[in-house]
Amino acid sequence: MENNFTKREMFVSKLRDIFGDKAERVLDAISGPRYETFRINSKKLSIVEVLEKLRELGFEINEGPLPDSYVNVSSLQGLKISQTDFFKNGTVYVQGLSSMLGVRYLDPKSGEKILDICASPGSKTSYIASLTGEPGNISAVENNSSRFFSMKKNLLSQGYSDVVTIKSNAVGLGTKYPRLCGTFDKVLADVPCSNEGNIRFSDKDPFKFWNPKLPKKISMLQKRILASAYNMLKPGGLMVYSTCTYSLEENEAVVNWALKKFSDLDIHVIKTEVKDLVFTRGVTLHKKDKLDRRISGALRILPDKYFDGFFIALFRKQSYLVYPAHK
Repeated sequence: MENNFTKREMFVSKLRDIFGDKAERVLDAISGPRYETFRINSKKLSIVEVLEKLRELGFEINEGPLPDSYVNVSSLQGLKISQTDFFKNGTVYVQGLSSMLGVRYLDPKSGEKILDICASPGSKTSYIASLTGEPGNISAVENNSSRFFSMKKNLLSQGYSDVVTIKSNAVGLGTKYPRLCGTFDKVLADVPCSNEGNIRFSDKDPFKFWNPKLPKKISMLQKRILASAYNMLKPGGLMVYSTCTYSLEENEAVVNWALKKFSDLDIHVIKTEVKDLVFTRGVTLHKKDKLDRRISGALRILPDKYFDGFFIALFRKQSYLVYPAHK
């Protein structure tokens, strides 16, 4: 059985293979913890009031690099907002900035019908609701019973009980709910993954759940979820595919597969002007493997004290005019 040291060696080797000359920067970043980051639910209290009360409790808070985001600088000294009543009653929601970034690039707007196809615990769903102000236009899918009811509880605590919650497997969603096919303006597919982007060497047991064999296995599930998300999307609609992991098998390889399988899918180049965001573009050549050049439009978010490692690709489902055949 692999010991922790052996796993660490394997993980470091993998990062060097993926990131090349940027690997040392990644390794240095994950040697320490990440700041606790959060959003404020202004439906409960004003932002000014919340920040004032948190500072009275001893928290040092800075504005985050994303709109609507805040950084608990004192979290590195053990003061956690997740332990306060503000968190428990839904006044603040602790969420990673990389997780928020996927929603920002989806760019949800009022009037749009939006699907979060792997929604538990509801972090991104509630963020979408806060940006659009129309929770009734949002559908959130989760299959696991305990995670489903935990998601509903989270949404309720934040005041988003109008979100349409669907207890169903994301795979084959269109078979179970055929009326939903092709009805969503935007779809968020933040899929289950090997979670490599959350590994921090400063954690007590960073490799407890890391399995080097998982990426190849879970990529099959990711492809099936992405196909299901595609079926839900309207022609002309936008879809984000994201993971919190580094593996090519779960990121670029899945996107490459989708571009080959669905001829009407295209990739949008993600443009970012986020302060302090360090990223690379999607990999299109790895060793001798050539991938679709359009994948360079995707982003690999590199970890630091603010962001976890993340991958984000933005698809558009093309609208094609079908002309009748000449007789």
